[in-house]
Amino acid sequence: MKTRVVIALALTAAAVRLIFLHFLHPLNWDEIEYWRATSWIADGRLPFRDFWEHHTPLMWFLFAPFAMLTDTPGVGAVIGLRWAQVLVWIGTFWLANLFMRGAGIGRFARWAAMSLALSSSLLMIPAVEYRVDSLGCMLVMAGLVLVQRERFFLAGAVFCLAGFANIRLGPMLVVAVLLVLLTRKLRAAPIVAGGFAALAACLAFFAATGSLQQLYQQVWVENLAEKYATPVQAGFIHRILVPFGVRIIGSDRLFELAAVDVGGVTVLLTGVAGLWLALRRWRERGDLFNLSVLALTNLFFTAYMKFIYNYHFALVVVLFVPLIAMVIDVCHPERRARDLGGRGGAEHSDTRSPLGYRVVFAVLLLAWCVNAFASVFRGKELDRAYQDLIMREVHTRTKPGDAVFSGIPWGLRREAAYWFWFLPELPRQLVPQKLARPYEMREPPAAVVFDHNLLLWLGRIQRELAPYLIRHYIPVWRELWIPGMNARLAPGRRFEWTVPRDGEYRLHVSAGLARHPWFRDPIRTAIYKRPDSHRLIARLPETSAGAPLDWTVDGQPAQLGETVRLRRGQRIAATSRANVPVAVILLSTNDRVLFRQPPPGVTLEAETTRITHVPELGVRLEP
Repeated sequence: MKTRVVIALALTAAAVRLIFLHFLHPLNWDEIEYWRATSWIADGRLPFRDFWEHHTPLMWFLFAPFAMLTDTPGVGAVIGLRWAQVLVWIGTFWLANLFMRGAGIGRFARWAAMSLALSSSLLMIPAVEYRVDSLGCMLVMAGLVLVQRERFFLAGAVFCLAGFANIRLGPMLVVAVLLVLLTRKLRAAPIVAGGFAALAACLAFFAATGSLQQLYQQVWVENLAEKYATPVQAGFIHRILVPFGVRIIGSDRLFELAAVDVGGVTVLLTGVAGLWLALRRWRERGDLFNLSVLALTNLFFTAYMKFIYNYHFALVVVLFVPLIAMVIDVCHPERRARDLGGRGGAEHSDTRSPLGYRVVFAVLLLAWCVNAFASVFRGKELDRAYQDLIMREVHTRTKPGDAVFSGIPWGLRREAAYWFWFLPELPRQLVPQKLARPYEMREPPAAVVFDHNLLLWLGRIQRELAPYLIRHYIPVWRELWIPGMNARLAPGRRFEWTVPRDGEYRLHVSAGLARHPWFRDPIRTAIYKRPDSHRLIARLPETSAGAPLDWTVDGQPAQLGETVRLRRGQRIAATSRANVPVAVILLSTNDRVLFRQPPPGVTLEAETTRITHVPELGVRLEP
């Protein structure tokens, strides 16, 4: 009966997170990258040869069929792959259960440990996201089960595939193979053959498709450029403290009681205790000892990384699960009863065991309640809705084949303007070191999404692009810029533009708009996210046919009406004859409102700290 209750806690803890997965959790940047790579593979493109990447791509090949099931341009496309990925996590915990059973851990302890992990935000926040880490976790557990059953050739192949799912696991996988060879001696030699067989098959595929050289260049050579990056100080400590409700980086508050993750805290503390217990048994060199060495190796390499994110702890938790189960199994009454021998021993230990059933159930129930609370009342559904709005707006305002310039590929079904179709830290190191070409704007993009990564790119890497983008594009939403030539002209001043896109442009001239902060400090205006950002919203005046301006097109005097059809590359200039400064805007759409803002506190990158609130399931923001 007690085991059934623990199983129910585990299953319902996972089930309640599905609400979070579908309705409340905004997209992470990586999810959009991974979806785009998956979708391109579904379209017949190959990574490295047809588009740039720095991850190993097994996950995307496996999930490509799922990406074909929807044609939505919004967040629903990525959420569909989140749902498909649930199967991977089911497989991971099924394999963990098999491993623990093979290691001699009792059923109650196995399910109690899994319930604890499934009740922790430490695991479940990254677990609901579409990530390469999920497949990596499953393949690592599959390899450990195969080693346990002495299927060494298959284990070697699976460990190799885990590296093709997530290259970050490489050092730990090498340690895993060496550990098996050390503890199982010559009979484990096929693990090397299995690894090389899988490696040869994967490399043969890339060689046959003409992408092997680029795989080496992008995944191996270019990834090494991260050595030029400046690490985030105390990043590992920050991530360890987050389950305790403490944030020392990237937050407006140091401690928040509602952010305490009871499941995550218990996973960390009990997992470390399990590490200690397992490492003490080093003379036995059994399954749990080997697992503890891998868990410690994984922790070491995670701490060594320059940039540490919450999803880096997914495998930490998965590897801790058997160690937590070992602690519970060693200490809970049934195990102590077996050690003492007989029924009476069980009764005796039930009253004296420090980790008896009551304590275990109390911790599990508290972790379950906190997990349910966090799953429902700590969402960021408005950020998710704003992401969906921007993604759909990009799709609506562009056409197939158009290119979008952004730091994250928000235009899911549009082309990228740059070979580096997303702009993480790595390209920001490659270009300054002259290991890759900068963006050359041979053909201006159809839209610009001015997200955080693009801000960093323009501020640190290619500052020369900013003046052109600012004067030839204008925000219709805070982060979404469309072709719109604009300038503030003082009396007698002249400004010249190069038309970015073919189309019909509408002329708006206003003395009032000349006072808008965009014309004084455009970058600060574009990133202004304080609660009073709605003051930036501007309504355009009627189109201005008789404005006091002198125009030239390609150096020839011209008369402009309310609308004018222009071609990309034409040079158009205006000279003001007005007595006061005026704002001049040549807009490529019929929009009457510019600089629209999301609700206060809502951001495209979901960067603000979570707050406790009653959720709005299914909320949408309308253009």
